[in-house]
Amino acid sequence: MSRSSKSPRRTARNLAPFVAASLLAWIAVPIGSSMDWGMYASAAALAIFAGVLRIVPLRGVLTKAREAIPSLIFLIAIALLRDSAGGVNSAVGALALLPVFYTALYSNRAQLCAVLAGMTTVLFAQNLLIGPPDYPNSQYRAGVLFLAVSAIIGLTTQRLVTQARAQAADAQHRERMLEQIAEVVRNLSHSSRARDEVCEAAKTLSNASMAILYEPANASGLLRSTSMAGLDANPTEIGPDERSGAREAFRSGRSLLLDENSDSPFFSSTIWELSGEPASVLFEPLLRGGEPVGVLVVGWPQSITVGSSRATAIALLAHEVTTVIERADMLTQMTDMASTDALTGLPNRRAWDKSIAQVLAEDQNVAIAMLDLDHFKEFNDTNGHPAGDRLLRETAAAWREELRAGDLIARLGGDEFALLLPKCNAANALEVVERLRLRLPSQQTCSAGIASLESGATPETLVARADTALYEAKTAGRDRTCVTT
Repeated sequence: MSRSSKSPRRTARNLAPFVAASLLAWIAVPIGSSMDWGMYASAAALAIFAGVLRIVPLRGVLTKAREAIPSLIFLIAIALLRDSAGGVNSAVGALALLPVFYTALYSNRAQLCAVLAGMTTVLFAQNLLIGPPDYPNSQYRAGVLFLAVSAIIGLTTQRLVTQARAQAADAQHRERMLEQIAEVVRNLSHSSRARDEVCEAAKTLSNASMAILYEPANASGLLRSTSMAGLDANPTEIGPDERSGAREAFRSGRSLLLDENSDSPFFSSTIWELSGEPASVLFEPLLRGGEPVGVLVVGWPQSITVGSSRATAIALLAHEVTTVIERADMLTQMTDMASTDALTGLPNRRAWDKSIAQVLAEDQNVAIAMLDLDHFKEFNDTNGHPAGDRLLRETAAAWREELRAGDLIARLGGDEFALLLPKCNAANALEVVERLRLRLPSQQTCSAGIASLESGATPETLVARADTALYEAKTAGRDRTCVTT
């Protein structure tokens, strides 16, 4: 951590124990010593100046040496303090460890090496320039040992501090990542596009270039892509016997990380090319109760490793989103049930009302038809209600086969059906209705009324006109179709 990132108050708090040890030395040195008070005062002034420099940020070119300069000044202060009390007999040489230890705690390797070099200069300069008796030759050996021990303490301390800071930063990063994933999962729980947003979340959380979600398409084990993010491609399928990372992750229930140079038998060039030829691809299984229910495929333009924060983010997301997708499917199923006729599987009146309003708001070329089975009550009385239910189911199935994509056939209740034909005029609607009447099972007949959209018509008025035409068909003898004029 650089000093520029710390407040003066925090710096002062960090300095407190070092200042206390220094004060103790300056108080203890005069006791029982013959002092040079001028040199003693100079040493004290330099020590105070070094402390002030630590608290007051350095500017300009000096910022690169913001930790080393105060430490070097403090080492000079120690040297003067030694001289003021008679050299090595002052016993204050151990204070030289303080700037080494402080720099190791709060600075980088380069500044620590500068402080160690300064210590070497101070230790041996006094021996060379002053010499015996204050600095006997035996101090060379002591100085070398002291310097070696100081370097070991400083470098080891700095390595441990660096590791602790890296672990703390990683823990903070993982905590933020967990918060992000929790927020994503909360948002997904209310989403109507759970699969799409899972892929978007995987791409965003891990800074990936793409994400694909594969899920089983049938009991044979075919995997089909159900959503993509970061890609513009058609849905793809992976056969039960195809060797690929997605297939292996789904089979084993374990994640698989491959790169562009992988010689793994599960490397699939098809998926790699589909994914935009990423440098790394992670295949993360989605598990529900220990059983795989899908695979999340995520690709990055750069190489990543197993256990990296990006891979961990995907693993955590995959662990959470299975429940989200299951909940979304359940809500969709419940919504479908609420708008589906239980007997025939056709849309019910609720779905009909919603659909006709939407179509009329977007299309001015619409026709609708109301269809009613002839003599259905008598059919039930003669053949029984189970036969009547079977007739309704078979009629719905036959009519569904005759319609285009986008057409809607709904059961409004009893034996009454409604037909919505977008982009269709009355003449074309008549052809469709006659085709439906020919597909009735059990030689049953039906009557129908057709109405087409006119200016200012609402869903209610259009349905009312079709109902009027149906009534005309029934009163005219049934088994026919009438079109409103």
